[in-house]
Amino acid sequence: MLQQAQKELRKGAEPTSARKTKYEDIRRILVDDYLSSGKAVMDGEEILISGRRGALKPLDDYFGGMNVASIKTDVLRHFSAKRMENGVAGPTVNRNLAMLRRMFKLAERESKVSNVPYFPMHKESEPREGFLERPKFEKLRAEMPQPLRATLTFCYETGCRTGATAKVLWPWVSLAKQEISLPPGIVKNRKPLIVPLSDELTAMLKKKFRGLGTVFETKNFRREWIKACVKCGLGEKTGKAWYQYKGLVPHDFRRSAVRNLVNAGVDTATAMKITGHRTLHIFMRYNIISTAQLDDAMEKVTSKRKVAK
Repeated sequence: MLQQAQKELRKGAEPTSARKTKYEDIRRILVDDYLSSGKAVMDGEEILISGRRGALKPLDDYFGGMNVASIKTDVLRHFSAKRMENGVAGPTVNRNLAMLRRMFKLAERESKVSNVPYFPMHKESEPREGFLERPKFEKLRAEMPQPLRATLTFCYETGCRTGATAKVLWPWVSLAKQEISLPPGIVKNRKPLIVPLSDELTAMLKKKFRGLGTVFETKNFRREWIKACVKCGLGEKTGKAWYQYKGLVPHDFRRSAVRNLVNAGVDTATAMKITGHRTLHIFMRYNIISTAQLDDAMEKVTSKRKVAK
């Protein structure tokens, strides 16, 4: 048996044991690694990776039951092409491929596979630059249904993602301290987070205080968001279906929150605590600089030069 394995390795082939390894085997290694490191949690029988459901579904649907030895670069290209045919953007496909590559790397470390194929990746898109100044936010909020206005305010002021916002429970809220304590697994960075509340938002929550259940209303949030953005000139319809739209998206509030905190003079470390960013690199990607800020900076340089003369 040992001689046979050595002969296969000399020929550059996968050992017999590796050829019997299936996608499900290396998937299990990844899931175990994510659970042990805290990157994933179990919700019943479903796994949530970085707080997201269905992160493994595209890989499961395509590679399920497949021998690992047959997952070569040409197969990866076909998977990528099929995903994009279904309207999935290149950067999203990259996230799928990166997860599969992680499976291979972990399996290689455990000697389950001896070769990791080349993973063809797509060009990453430039970071979005959408943000909303306070006056325009207030105009947008006025167009939203009353039950959704506290939700909108929380997302805008703290940069909390809508998915995490929908999970916030009343027992985590302290109106006296004006803060919400988010436990691990709720936000993307998987660490507990204390989110401060503004006077305005605290007053809004006092009016709807129930003590139990979820805090923020999210029913029909995206549908109402699109209607309000179109009415305020922040987006436009691209088809007859309600979801066919381009323009400002809820995630742009995350950029708005970062920008507002920085412009208000909040130090970077504190701002990162509020928004939940773990790395300065990602935080700065969200700190969008407006044209007005660039003009102001140039004006300051010019004024200083004039004084020096």
